Amino acid sequence: MSDFFDKFAALKTGVKVGILVGLLGAVAVGYYYFFYADVVDKKAANAQQIATLEAEKESYEKRKKEYQAFRLEVNQLLEEQKELLRVLPKKDDIEQFIENVNAQVELAGLSKVSSVREKAVPGDLYMKIPIRMSLVGTYHQINRFFKNIGELKRIVTISDLQMAREGGSSSKDGTMLKADFVAQTFQFLDKGAK
Repeated sequence: MSDFFDKFAALKTGVKVGILVGLLGAVAVGYYYFFYADVVDKKAANAQQIATLEAEKESYEKRKKEYQAFRLEVNQLLEEQKELLRVLPKKDDIEQFIENVNAQVELAGLSKVSSVREKAVPGDLYMKIPIRMSLVGTYHQINRFFKNIGELKRIVTISDLQMAREGGSSSKDGTMLKADFVAQTFQFLDKGAK
């Protein structure tokens, strides 16, 4: 080993510097090849993976917003459907409807002469459920009854209205009238259900 150092010491300074530069270059190339190149490749792969994950995250966030908007729209539509089914129910619930009408008769101070449910008439989307009624009271009482019927949650129409003086009778509030009419409510027909 001392022979090597003796031979190296005997060389000219330019050769020594050249050998030293060559050795440093070889070490630098070895370092780059064995260590730094792998780090650079890993860094590039990580940057690409980060870009891919960021794109996935943006896509996820976009889908999440679309899903939330969709859920909000679905919930709004379900609420609207509930409200519409109160107005136009799937079941006839005619007993409940008749109770509501009778309550309005009493609130208006009318006398009910008759109430007859007629045959239901099916349509494309709904079924008409008519009830022929006769009531006795003053004009204002009858008017109040029709106003109250119009404020029910369920859709109700009044048709075939005929009013006549009730046999010459009158009360302290005015002349008594007899109102004959058809109160018609509706039931939603669900095409998908049997």
